[in-house]
Amino acid sequence: MKLITKIILLLLTTFLFNCSTPKDQFLEINGKTIGIDSKSILLVKAGEYLDSDSIIEIPITDGKFYYKTTLDFPESVELFLGKAKTQGGRYMPLFLNNEKIDLTIYSEEEFDKNQVVGGKLNSEYKKYKENYDNTFNSRIKPLQDSLSLLFENDQYYSEKVKLLYAELRKTNSHDEKIIIYEKIGNLKDLNQYLSPKAERINNKLKPIYEEQKKFQQAYIENNPSIVSYSFFIKDLMYNKENMDINLAKNNLQILSKGNPNHPYNELASKLTDAIENIQVGKKYTDFSAPDLKGNEIKLSDKIDGKIALLDLWATWCGPCIARSRTMIPLYNEFKNKGFTIIGVAGERKNTDRLVKFFEKEEWPWLNLVELDKQNNIWQQYNVDGGGGGMFLIDENGLILAKDPTAEDVRNKLESLLN
Repeated sequence: MKLITKIILLLLTTFLFNCSTPKDQFLEINGKTIGIDSKSILLVKAGEYLDSDSIIEIPITDGKFYYKTTLDFPESVELFLGKAKTQGGRYMPLFLNNEKIDLTIYSEEEFDKNQVVGGKLNSEYKKYKENYDNTFNSRIKPLQDSLSLLFENDQYYSEKVKLLYAELRKTNSHDEKIIIYEKIGNLKDLNQYLSPKAERINNKLKPIYEEQKKFQQAYIENNPSIVSYSFFIKDLMYNKENMDINLAKNNLQILSKGNPNHPYNELASKLTDAIENIQVGKKYTDFSAPDLKGNEIKLSDKIDGKIALLDLWATWCGPCIARSRTMIPLYNEFKNKGFTIIGVAGERKNTDRLVKFFEKEEWPWLNLVELDKQNNIWQQYNVDGGGGGMFLIDENGLILAKDPTAEDVRNKLESLLN
């Protein structure tokens, strides 16, 4: 009987040990800083803003910091110094899992000296980065150095662009700045942005950049890890205009299969859908959002049968505000001819800043609120990671233009409504 009891206890102990081990695993970060006066370290996840309450902020005491938690899934973050909350700054990619990681962090000027010891994903990224640099740096650096020299000697921009940047330095008006930036953007589209010397060097860089894309793509296909997923999500958010939709769908399939049930799957799926759906000639994506009084408003109820400008903006986005102001004369001129504007303010934490904004500045069209991404509108319209975007929509719900200038909108309205 005693033997049976001992066997039962042994089996029970083994069972409990095996059940408890995964739960006892945790992420532990031990860090030290060298030559910096920052009071904290920030860990920013994909899609988070630097001033968001949800980012991880780790205090630094006497040049050391410590953080411990349990993760449900491995993830990629960007490590910033604490001052980046208000000033922005450089970041270092970091991969987190339930493992021990030792960090040595230097000042931003010496971020390349940062050291990461521990974590399989960090080791994977380090190996990838070394191979990437060894493959491309010796070819790219001399060309980039040549471009830097042209910039230092005021030979980088075309003469037209130089004049526009001179105008930009003279004005303090956001409204004037946005018009100048639009002109600069037009010159980029016309390949008139760079000087002839800079353009020749840039043309030598382009095929190397294409090789870099293929290098990264091959890595994603052969290594569907969180490291690869971080590359893919960054491209979806910040390189969306150059994304091949079929390649994006293929990557999504590979990475979601390699990382089942990971939250990145939903995020990447929404971003991929937005790239495919939010295109000129395709129907707009409908949504609902509240106004400042809390009334839920459906976009289609306000714009169907009209020419409409959907303006996704934010009170913290200066260029967005300046661009929106340029549309006020157009709204007043065409509002009774079948044209409307619907604004959506992408705010954080609360609407206090938005209320104060409208106390000083009156915009004559309906404005809705997207608070803390609760309706995922920025994701749906493929502007996640930025301040916002504008979309001109026809009376049948088809997208006529993305981020049009006031002049573009006027031309469309005059041809369609007059």
